[in-house]
This record gives sequence, structure tokens and C-alpha cells, in this order.
Amino acid sequence: MHLIVNPAAAGGRVGKQWPRIHEEIKAAGFDAPLEFTRAPGHATELAASAVRRGADIVVAAGGDGTICEVVQGLHDAGRGTLGILPLGTGNDAARTLGLPLSPADAARVLLAARRRRVDLMQLGDRVVFNAIGIGLLGSINVNAAAIKVVRGIAAYLAAAAGTLFTYHPIPIELEGEGLSYVGGMTILALHNGVTTGGGFRLTPGAVCDDGELDGCLVGPIGVPTRLARLVAALKGTLGEKRGSQAFRFRRLRLSTAVRLPSHLDGNPYYIEPPGTTIEVLPGALEVVAGAEG
Repeated sequence: MHLIVNPAAAGGRVGKQWPRIHEEIKAAGFDAPLEFTRAPGHATELAASAVRRGADIVVAAGGDGTICEVVQGLHDAGRGTLGILPLGTGNDAARTLGLPLSPADAARVLLAARRRRVDLMQLGDRVVFNAIGIGLLGSINVNAAAIKVVRGIAAYLAAAAGTLFTYHPIPIELEGEGLSYVGGMTILALHNGVTTGGGFRLTPGAVCDDGELDGCLVGPIGVPTRLARLVAALKGTLGEKRGSQAFRFRRLRLSTAVRLPSHLDGNPYYIEPPGTTIEVLPGALEVVAGAEG
């Protein structure tokens, strides 16, 4: 087992609190070789290298963005099992897998090493475990990452408060199973798990090992309507609202004439013209899951 720690996770709190966290997980019986990331993308390199050196389970200690980078490293290496020590802002991947958010309890789950296979999402040469957010979601994510005072849903709500008033819907085209759309896009959420942003339930029916992905599209809506849509996203009813559409797919083609602000499990990303394809990779990742995962 090999541990990759992102000291910049949770607005830098992981680095500041790591000595205490490390003692806590060691008291729970978890003590593994570890490395610290030094920059965005470094966790991918460390994970791939750990697997090639013989590590069976690679544990991501950080937030959803760190987990996404480690997953990419395992995918690049062609093998390896993902473990999670959830220490981030949103911790949605941990929720998807039924993992406890306490470091000590998460460490005990890792020691039990109960494994299962889950799907991945592929976007170009990138893989994502939990959520891809495009449009308004991408813009909110960038702003939330800059907030250091609060975490979880509070950080996303604070970021959304400003972004809701400045975002302009972007024209796109979508083609997938039973879905054809041409028009403005305020929100496009493509998920393997239920939540994003620390608990926003944009795809309440998503199941991470069913061989399909879930999406929610919100067309062009005015500023006064956006706050209500944000509340609906928290409640899990966004796809039922007028101007919204919930859908399932295995492969989706997204076309755009402009650069689209996005996030891949919280990591800022831009989809460049003329667009991209998002598809499911069934059972592509082995994970250490919780009792309810």
C-alpha cells in the first residue's frame, strides 16, 4: 500500500494538519510509505510510479481533485487499486463509495481492503471517477477553489453567489442515446456518482457500477431563476425543473464553437472547440469501498 498526500487540499489545511492526521491514522493501525504532491498533476505521476514499483493499493489523501489525479495515474499504468483518505473540500467520491469522512474510520476501511469494481468516465485522454461539470458549474468550481475560509457546500454556495450573476449561457450541441440538443447551456453535469460540490445532488439516480453515466442539462435561464435552480440541485430535483433535462448515456458527443469552462472532479479544465466525446468505461477501476459502497 502506498499513500499520496496533497498538502494543498482543503485550501492548504491538509498540509497544516498533516502531523495530527498522520498520528490519528497510525493510531488506527494504518502506516504506509507516503509521498507529498508538489504541484497540480503531480499525484498522477506519483500514482503511476508507485504502481510500476509494485504497489497494489494507492491511497489518495486529499480531495476529489487529488483522487481524480491518482485515478488517472492508475489508468495510465494499466493496473492498481484506488484507496481514499478523504481530506478535501467536497469529498463526493468518498460519499459515492460509502466511505466514512473521519480519517481514523477511513483508515480502518483501507486496512479491511474490501474491493469492488466501478465505472470511469473518459473525456479525450482524461479519465474521471465522479463528476464532470461544464458551464456554470465549471465557473463556480474555479471560484470555489479560491475560497480558503470555509469548505464543503459553504464554499460552493459562496462561490455561486457571485458566479450566478455573471455567467452567460453558451451555445452547444449534444448527441447521445435518445438525446439531441442544440441551444444555450447554463449547466451540463455528467456524473458517475450522485453528488458534486460537497452534496449538490445533480444526478440523484446515478450508480457508479451500472455501466452507464447520468447527465443533467439546464438550458438558458435568466439570473432570477438561477438561485431557485441551485436550491433544486441541493434537493436533487434539478432535472425535474422546466428548462432542465435529466438523461442517461454511454457515449455523448459535445460540440462547441467556444472554450467551455469545466471541472473534472473539481480540477479546473477547459473543453476546446470543436468539442469532445464523453463515454463510460465499465468496471475500469478497482477501489477499496466502504460497507455501503
